[in-house]
Amino acid sequence: MRRSDAYVAARRDSIMAILEREGRASVSELARHFKVSELTIRRDLDWLESRHVLSRQRGSATLLNPLGRPSGSSRIRANRAIAREAAKHVEDGDCIFLNGSSTALNIVDFITAKDVTVVTNNCKALLIGEQPNVSILLTGGEVRPSKASMIGELAMSNIRRINAAKCFLGCTGLSVVSGITSATAPEPSVNALMLERSKEHFVVADSSKIGLSSSFAFGSTDEIDVLITDTGVTAEQVSSLLTHGVGSVIRTEPTLGNERTPELLP
Repeated sequence: MRRSDAYVAARRDSIMAILEREGRASVSELARHFKVSELTIRRDLDWLESRHVLSRQRGSATLLNPLGRPSGSSRIRANRAIAREAAKHVEDGDCIFLNGSSTALNIVDFITAKDVTVVTNNCKALLIGEQPNVSILLTGGEVRPSKASMIGELAMSNIRRINAAKCFLGCTGLSVVSGITSATAPEPSVNALMLERSKEHFVVADSSKIGLSSSFAFGSTDEIDVLITDTGVTAEQVSSLLTHGVGSVIRTEPTLGNERTPELLP
């Protein structure tokens, strides 16, 4: 990476940290802090807004997570980097499942393959802008307002009719003891069926989820072909997951840009 690119990336990460700490910051304040022009700050904010990590107001900005809820800047960076890496595994003509995870849904933003069909139970897929190379199908079903996910027999029935090339599933916990787990009761059955109806299984989870066990299991570690996480995961955790059946682990650097090559651990 060129030095100038590294400087811009560092400034944008610092902007996110300021917004996380202060809640809101004005363009003029940021320009004074970084000793750059207001035009430069506006370009930075435009770039960050295009990646769905902040909300612009007149003359100021507020940090958001990728789908609009307050969140930490480090988590945002990790989840976007994980989604970017996951999208590289989507190939021309693929039909893929994405579950109700925000990290999984963010994959759509980075898909460059052609003629891709995305099947998801995440209602927030309706907020995604038009992408000519991607068709999005909603599973239908009962909507859980708290997570905007679709569950129930209608969702299950529609998923059973699909043979997907790949699934990309987020989770609230992944451990060698409990496997892939969710904190909420209705969704694991949908997640488990997506695993069953797809050929290749990807789990997308930032390092804070690794080693945790939530209440409801929907898969085992030996069902995971590829785990995509971030560099916060420890070598011991990776070794244990590989020993217990995970096919491979990819560790991404938690940045919004594409500065470093992800680390693949077979």
